[in-house]
Amino acid sequence: MATFLDGVLPENIDSIDVAVFDVDGTLSCDDASVSDRTIDALRKLADTGVEIVFASGRMAPALRKLFSRMDRSGYVIACNGAITVHTDHDTIIGLSPFSDEYFHEIVEFGRQENLQGVIFGTDFFYTETDGIARQLLKAPNEGLTPTLMENLEDLDKENRLKVMYYIDSEDTTGMVAHLRNKFPDTVKTLPEFYELTNHNTSKWTGLTPVLEDLGTTPERTLGIGDSENDMSWLPNVGISVAMGNAYPHVKEACDYEIGQNEDDAVATFLTLWAEHRRKQQNA
Repeated sequence: MATFLDGVLPENIDSIDVAVFDVDGTLSCDDASVSDRTIDALRKLADTGVEIVFASGRMAPALRKLFSRMDRSGYVIACNGAITVHTDHDTIIGLSPFSDEYFHEIVEFGRQENLQGVIFGTDFFYTETDGIARQLLKAPNEGLTPTLMENLEDLDKENRLKVMYYIDSEDTTGMVAHLRNKFPDTVKTLPEFYELTNHNTSKWTGLTPVLEDLGTTPERTLGIGDSENDMSWLPNVGISVAMGNAYPHVKEACDYEIGQNEDDAVATFLTLWAEHRRKQQNA
């Protein structure tokens, strides 16, 4: 069970040179916004030499905007690991689109079950339905709106990175169980959204090329997250931290726990960490 960090840092924090952050439910508040205080804390930590990585279900352009607000560069792992980009030179260092067969199977399932689905690509996202799912995904993606298409299967392969299905949080039809039974790799991320990427694709596979590019290891990495899509990578890093609002099984898998996303708990933790590193560097 995770140990709660109340104004202290993990004992092995000095071994860390990479920090990986989930966004929704971790860096962001419940309205999907990331506060100026959190952006400032991320900038201060980056300025001490820690490499910053965002690992999210959001699209790559939405994550790049967070680095733009920081006025710094770093790595984005977007679409739950289906694409990894270095923002400094905008180079894709990892890409895992759906196979044609699997993509067809997922899209056909949504059509047959009358589900609202959104397909995420490298720079845009797409849907066949102008419904609530299209509107709800604007906020977590920096105001971008899914493009309407007549046939999602006309998309190029590189734009078939992730599928999100909207299912009402008060589902009484058993649709969530039906979806998970059909596609066991389904993960819940936002309250009403369930996501699929290609087989064996996750935030962990998205993080691997980042660590290789930096020449470092998972043991020298700290991660903070809250949701099902963080279970692929949090247990594999040197220091794993769960949000106070994280799912119970995420907390059980992590070394430490901090406060709630609504209280900017990450900003508090990073400010303490950055101050600790500056004192060491000035000693």
